[in-house]
Amino acid sequence: MAGDAQAPDAGESSSRAVVGGRNLPVAIAVGVVLAGLFLAALFWHPIAFTAVVAVVIIMAFVESHRVLAPVGFPLQVSVLLLTALTISFGTYLLGHLGQLAGVLVLLVGAVLWQLIEGEGRRAVQTMSTTVFFGLWVGFLGSFAILLVQRPGVGPLAVLAVIGAAILSDIGGYAFGVTLGKHKLAPRVSPNKTWEGLLGGLVVAIAAGAIVLPLLDERFTPLIGGMIAGLAAVASVIGDLAESMVKRDLGVKDLGDVLPGHGGVLDRVDGILFALPVGYVAAVLAL
Repeated sequence: MAGDAQAPDAGESSSRAVVGGRNLPVAIAVGVVLAGLFLAALFWHPIAFTAVVAVVIIMAFVESHRVLAPVGFPLQVSVLLLTALTISFGTYLLGHLGQLAGVLVLLVGAVLWQLIEGEGRRAVQTMSTTVFFGLWVGFLGSFAILLVQRPGVGPLAVLAVIGAAILSDIGGYAFGVTLGKHKLAPRVSPNKTWEGLLGGLVVAIAAGAIVLPLLDERFTPLIGGMIAGLAAVASVIGDLAESMVKRDLGVKDLGDVLPGHGGVLDRVDGILFALPVGYVAAVLAL
């Protein structure tokens, strides 16, 4: 009888909302908001998209410093903030010269900061960690700004590359959970499998080959599938790279600014590697 049915226990309902240690409803809400802001900036104007990229890079730098400093790997935040602004807006204005300017600011700034503020202690460790994160997040991220300015296909090319990275991740998870048996990199990421990798690639390539030609005739099935496939492979490498760094540092996430998602860098690790690969593929094919 209907009257015999009992209301679900509050603790049970709460546990259902938590998946893999994440609050699923909150994660979905945050994801939808972020996706909306990203798409609005992407299709509005390149300068708006450049500002979004700069903010993402800055947030990743600040969060990473907050996580790394307690475990003995502090970052030169002031140098990284100046690098983020230089490489983002420099790339928008000057293209590859702007990227070069950003890298020079990073390298020279890291040395100058250490000379002035570092007191000569742990110089190599501090400078190398700062330069590594500056290149990893700032330099790789700046390729999104180059890509969005590709004549005629910029926003769609960005969407193709980032979409391929996301779809390969989703497809990899689905195939890995259902079919995964052979570990891809057990010492770095025990949950990733070769079956998940191949399944994610199939999903990304299929989406690129089918969807992109429908959106723009310059994307033939071959070109769409190629760009998506290359971006997907690069994104897996980026994801493994971040897992390796976190495992070495002994941290779960590189931030927590995004409720239900962890840190900014945790969300864009694969995308960062996919961007330069997707950019080169787009330049050669379109």
